Amino acid sequence: MKKIYLYYLSFLMLFPILAQSQVKSKLWYDGNARVMYNRDALEGTLKETDTVSTRSNGGGFTILDLGFHFTPVDDIEIFSEIRLKNDFGGMWGNKSFVELRRLSAKGAVNNKIAFSIGDIYLKQTKFTLYNYEQELSEYEPSVFKFYRDYVNYENYYQSNYHRLQGLQTNFTYNMYNFIEQLDFDGFTARIRGLEWLGKPELLMLGGSAVVKLSNKINLGSHYVNTFEVLSSSNGTVAYYNPVFNTQISYSGLVNDNPYKMFLEGGFSKRGWDGDLLAPEIKGYFTKASIHSKIKKGEINLGLRYVDTDFRSIGAQTRRINYNTTTSTYPYYSNNYTQRKVSLLDIMSAPNVYNQNLSTSLMNYNPMYSCVSPYGDATPNRIGITAEVNNFNLTDYLSVKFQAQHLSEIIGQGTTNKRSFNKSALHSLLSLDKLLSLKNSFDLEGSINLETVKRDGEDFEKIDFNSILYSGSISYELIKNLKIIAGAKVFYAEGNEFIAERDVYDQINDYSNNTYDSKETILIGGIQHHFTDDIYFTMQYNQFNVLDKTSTYDEFSMGRLIFMFNMNL
Repeated sequence: MKKIYLYYLSFLMLFPILAQSQVKSKLWYDGNARVMYNRDALEGTLKETDTVSTRSNGGGFTILDLGFHFTPVDDIEIFSEIRLKNDFGGMWGNKSFVELRRLSAKGAVNNKIAFSIGDIYLKQTKFTLYNYEQELSEYEPSVFKFYRDYVNYENYYQSNYHRLQGLQTNFTYNMYNFIEQLDFDGFTARIRGLEWLGKPELLMLGGSAVVKLSNKINLGSHYVNTFEVLSSSNGTVAYYNPVFNTQISYSGLVNDNPYKMFLEGGFSKRGWDGDLLAPEIKGYFTKASIHSKIKKGEINLGLRYVDTDFRSIGAQTRRINYNTTTSTYPYYSNNYTQRKVSLLDIMSAPNVYNQNLSTSLMNYNPMYSCVSPYGDATPNRIGITAEVNNFNLTDYLSVKFQAQHLSEIIGQGTTNKRSFNKSALHSLLSLDKLLSLKNSFDLEGSINLETVKRDGEDFEKIDFNSILYSGSISYELIKNLKIIAGAKVFYAEGNEFIAERDVYDQINDYSNNTYDSKETILIGGIQHHFTDDIYFTMQYNQFNVLDKTSTYDEFSMGRLIFMFNMNL
């Protein structure tokens, strides 16, 4: 009798598996798993002079983000992602939590009109809706990539998309006359929800229409309007910020080398209905560029003009929030000095990043981004840009390069105008190919340089420059197991004026800031890849921040870190 019950129980357990093997599965999984542990310790003179802070502290966690994809019918998919997290030091449910990380649904109506609802990712142009990369992340050596992947993943940064909550729909209409194809995309998103006795609800509406006239000519228009719903609060003031953009592109061939010419322009308007003291400002921009592919790489040349009054929430929101309290040793020394956001935090700390769109120009630190703090949409800029990507000098040496030369359109606080220069160079040398080695052996190096100049009387002069040197070495000891080492050395020196703005983003004063800072980051350890998406790294990091403008602002720390990452 007991065996009969066992057979019956086994059949009930195996029946769903057997049944699922006979029909197409309606449920499938993906996600990410990460284990991370680090121990930070004071080093240098702080280790002896700081009698208040802890000598060292450690922490870590295990995270599993499990995504469920459910397809009740062929044209509908429901997606949810559940996060399971357990901080080290807790057992049997202590210091553990479960949360819903993402929830969305998507589908198609009659296989023609696609839609997504819930958590959606949106991107248009660099002047309407675009999530620019964080400071000093361009041309970063690959040994630092695990930090960048961690920060971007935790903040939902994917290929310059903004993660919003709302509804999106798009469809394509094929034609056979002068117009070959029409592409439409529209969305609505909720930027800020209802606040009790606070600001009104903030919504965003937008859409794109791209007309393919031929294989060579495309014409597109993009529109975004961010506005407050006055009826959702007891207030009398409502914010609005519509932005419009038009683009035209032409593709062709020169000596069998493809090229693409691109011209775009647009305008913005920004104001506050119901506020008699608030200004309504209007700004515009234009940009022209040409992109060409040659045998050895890609070349981009551009010219842009962005008016001083151009405003676009979706394109000018920054990733770094410099007003955030740092998570690693936020205060140090016996003077209880507050540690400012530095290159250490930009590289490795997800908590200093911003995930919300800002209705005003966010603060920035000129040390880390003075030329284009708001990307291509930075207002009051005119100039030229040049970029060379994946340029293969030989089969073992490749380089990337970019340069920008810009100036102000209108001087700020003076009739003299700032001039801006930015250049970056990255090179990759594959020694295994050069020396015919069996195991991979890579050397990487990069330089990022920014300068700001302004002539005039002593009280208005500006002479500022910052430079970041980065390098790394990666050698494969055995298959997929590498020994790695890397370094970043950052210098900032000179003076720069920072504009102080009121609630309407109007400049009401300037502060002259002096900089003389050096930051050093050293890493060394091992890294093993099971696959491209599954790897672990164990390494030792050393960080040092020295601000010579302040007697006490020197911070030195060592970190032992282990990370295991798996994309499911």
